[in-house]
Amino acid sequence: MTGNEIQQDDQQDQQRDDQGDGEAPARRGTARRPGGRRPALGTIALGVSVVLGTALLLWGADWLARWGAESLLARNVQQATGAPERPSVHVRGTFFLPQLIRGRYGDVEITVHDLSSGPLHIEEVHAQLTGVHLPFHDVLVRNSGPVFIEGTVEEAFLSYDSLNHYLDVTGRPVTIGAGSQDGVRLTGTVEILGRSISAATQARLLPREGALAVQPTQLDTDTILDPASRLLLGQRFTFLVPLDPLPFGQRLTAVEPRGSGLLVRAQGTDVVIRR
Repeated sequence: MTGNEIQQDDQQDQQRDDQGDGEAPARRGTARRPGGRRPALGTIALGVSVVLGTALLLWGADWLARWGAESLLARNVQQATGAPERPSVHVRGTFFLPQLIRGRYGDVEITVHDLSSGPLHIEEVHAQLTGVHLPFHDVLVRNSGPVFIEGTVEEAFLSYDSLNHYLDVTGRPVTIGAGSQDGVRLTGTVEILGRSISAATQARLLPREGALAVQPTQLDTDTILDPASRLLLGQRFTFLVPLDPLPFGQRLTAVEPRGSGLLVRAQGTDVVIRR
């Protein structure tokens, strides 16, 4: 090997040594310290905990406010109607606190059992209430004040037993029971011009303002009657049943037979519930 070749080899070795020494500091400079991610993960965990805690607090406050308003509304309705049991009340809506603060509940579902007014007894009333006004202050201090309702749609069930009790107490010797698909059957013995006449008839059901009208359609009797007596007989089997116990609306819209009684539908606007 000549002197020039030896000198070239020495220069190449020196260059490789210089490159090796330069790479090591670079690698050392870019190396990550152990635990470098821990501060970031801790911050994320803290943020998630705060969000979850806030959500739980809001959910708890919303649930408590909903329970308070529903229980107060149920108590007010019970006191106003004289129902023996506390009504079932459900205020609809995902977020309740805004409704509570405004004092207006957009959609309320309520069921009341065993309503009575005089001799008439209603087994159940189920109603959808729109725009129920219950001030925030009343809910806060549990004040049983009047409740204003913008609109109502309700269904009430009257059993034939309750209707027959009403007819008996009011002095009508007529019994009502299941009849045709859209009507009822009446039977009874009435006094016509000094004679006792037994008769039966199919009757239709008609909604009236605040009352249920029952009208015979075809009288059937074994007694021979003149036209005047038959007219009087029809009048004896015609009657009204006032529906005063209905708490949320007196404007009847429909009446239909349903099993062991009658289903009555009614509506109301600007209804006030007070003791």
